[in-house]
Amino acid sequence: MSGVTRDELMGAFEHLQARFEQQKSDIHAKDRAFNAQREAFVQRNIDHTLTMLNAISTDNPLHALAHSLSQRLADQFEVWRKQVESRVKGAQFREGFNDSLLVFVYGKVKSGKSSLGNYVAWGHTEPTAPMKAQATVQPVYFSAEQTAVEGGDKHKEAEHSLQFRVGATEATSSIQGFRLPGLTWVDSPGLHSVNRANGDLAREYVEHADLILYTMSSQAPGRDSDMGEVAQLLADEKPLMVLLTGSDTTEEDEDDDGNETCEIVMKPLKDQQAQVQYVSDELVKLKATALHSTRVLPLSTRFAQTHPQALAESGVGALFETLNGICVSDGLRLKLTTPMQNLRNAIKDTAADLALVAELAKGFEQQIREQGNGIQQEVRNLGLAGAARMSRYVNQQFDAGQDDQLESKLRKELATVMGNLADEAMALIGSKQRDGLKKAFDASRLGALPAYREITEAKQYRAGTESGTKTAWGAGGTLIGGALGFLVGGLPGALLGASLGSTSSLAGRSAKARYATHQVVVGDNLEEQRQAALDAFANAVPALLGEHVMSLYEPVRASMQNYCEVLVNEIARLNDELDSLVETTRS
Repeated sequence: MSGVTRDELMGAFEHLQARFEQQKSDIHAKDRAFNAQREAFVQRNIDHTLTMLNAISTDNPLHALAHSLSQRLADQFEVWRKQVESRVKGAQFREGFNDSLLVFVYGKVKSGKSSLGNYVAWGHTEPTAPMKAQATVQPVYFSAEQTAVEGGDKHKEAEHSLQFRVGATEATSSIQGFRLPGLTWVDSPGLHSVNRANGDLAREYVEHADLILYTMSSQAPGRDSDMGEVAQLLADEKPLMVLLTGSDTTEEDEDDDGNETCEIVMKPLKDQQAQVQYVSDELVKLKATALHSTRVLPLSTRFAQTHPQALAESGVGALFETLNGICVSDGLRLKLTTPMQNLRNAIKDTAADLALVAELAKGFEQQIREQGNGIQQEVRNLGLAGAARMSRYVNQQFDAGQDDQLESKLRKELATVMGNLADEAMALIGSKQRDGLKKAFDASRLGALPAYREITEAKQYRAGTESGTKTAWGAGGTLIGGALGFLVGGLPGALLGASLGSTSSLAGRSAKARYATHQVVVGDNLEEQRQAALDAFANAVPALLGEHVMSLYEPVRASMQNYCEVLVNEIARLNDELDSLVETTRS
């Protein structure tokens, strides 16, 4: 394989640029829609979360769980906010790059990144001013970010010098790069830089790369520190080439005049193959399918520079051929799919975040149900105890005898009992609710006891004897009748007169006894009152207590329950929106 020359590669990049201009991705619009959907979710839930928290006292056993859920949401919202900032920065970083292939060079400090970039830009690892002046295509340099690090490059140094600084202890302290038609090349701070900000900056920007070149010194290839970083790239399924830089050595010899000479040569092919095999084996250990999308390539830009006709032997020809192959075949697809894949990954991660929050919400909802059930059971137990207490009080009052103030005493005692029982029940949901929601039990709504009354019966008694006229009329009538009869008719007339007298006696009134009635108290309705009091003030306690306590707890329970329901619904709503958005990224 002879490889591809740099001039041929530049032509391929120009052709690639034309292809990019024909197709524009709508990634920015979809990214804005994604951010807007998450932001709307955040705004809808912030106030709702605060309302729920304010309804639960700190000593409520559910407060810790509610606070944990709200904190998890707050943390997630902050993560999303930072992701948006990062994506905005990435979009700004990529601005103007959408018509080119973005290559990100990644690796340790002094692993050959800057030398490789200079060679691609100018055909030399450390180009001079005359070399730059002779170049037919002039790269345009830029600096995106800089971190303050001693010994690093100065601000916009690459832009001013039109090349990357090579050989310094901390050579690259800023994200910098150059643009050629169809190509954007980015040189990053070392991952293992002595300045932590350098490494963080590199990790932030590598996400936006279309192709990653990981430079690894051939002096110690496959070290754990390198493979740890490569493992992360493999997990992200980024297009990757591992370049074993510095795969050359120096041979000393003598010329025909006997002068010592030094010649740069490639390392023995056997040694190169051994290193490639070793690194490949390490890659497979990290991921079984790693070699399907990752190529390990020995490389020496120093040899390529001194032996321009031996690009294939230097490895540079193979690198150029790979880049050319991407340009003429997969370059456009890679450029279009990478941002979309990044967005799909972000949506997938968001769905995973939502699943975790939904699990917490469901757990909280279960705890709410368990607390409600616990309070109901406690109310039932307390209701039975309250009924027994009121039964004793009712019986004590009735055993003491009739009392005109009985009903008032019963109402007062019931209100006291209900208040104490409610306190005990409400202790399960915290003192804030107990103090803030507690209200006096309204005993006035109870029906009145039947009024006390005596039970009487009507009794008759003989008040005396009433005198009659029947005897007087009989005796007098007989005498008068006999006399009249004798005068009229002798003896027969006397008999007739006597008969008339006898008859007249029937017309007289007989004498009789005189009677009167009055009401006699034979009992009272105290037992009826007792039973009514037991029914109204004792037996009804469980139902009354349940109604009273649950009316106090219900606003708290409803607030927590409603929060969970709304949150779960909002999560489902956002997931549906994300699912729809993912479908548009596949079109």
